[in-house]
Amino acid sequence: MSTYDHKQVLSDYANGKITPEMAVGHALQHIDKLYDAIKTNRQECQSNNHTLDKRVTVLQTAVDRLTTFMEKVRRQPKRNAPGAPPTA
Repeated sequence: MSTYDHKQVLSDYANGKITPEMAVGHALQHIDKLYDAIKTNRQECQSNNHTLDKRVTVLQTAVDRLTTFMEKVRRQPKRNAPGAPPTA
């Protein structure tokens, strides 16, 4: 059983082409399809969120490593090139 376009159902009901029972039946089919679409959308969103959470974790790990490395580099005294005068 396929569903009709909701606008067509409303139009047919308003013009008396279908009974109230038929209109309710079609409306229930549309509601069921909407719930299925919502469920699918929610699953896709959860999957996308999970993927993005993983990427953020990987990027944060890289940033933490880079920050640690930069702190070590900053702590080391500057080295002069051979033959260059020492800086004060």
